[in-house]
Amino acid sequence: MRWIESPDGVCRFCFIAKKKNGNAVYRNRCRRVLRPLFFKQALSLEKPVWAMISVNVKSSEMNADLLRESGTRLIEKLQGRL
Repeated sequence: MRWIESPDGVCRFCFIAKKKNGNAVYRNRCRRVLRPLFFKQALSLEKPVWAMISVNVKSSEMNADLLRESGTRLIEKLQGRL
């Protein structure tokens, strides 16, 4: 995850899942699982940020529960650094 403080005062998130990690169904599922998780927590962030979240785990090793857990850890990490 890479992030910067928002220059316009609005939280923005970009989710990247590379083609080599899985097919389109997997990449879309990653975005569908992570998007509500991050946008719900955006309201509780001290400062608005622009963040780029990349999924680097292959589809054979990842499921929705693991993706939610890792997303939650990323949010905690982000909140700790702000």
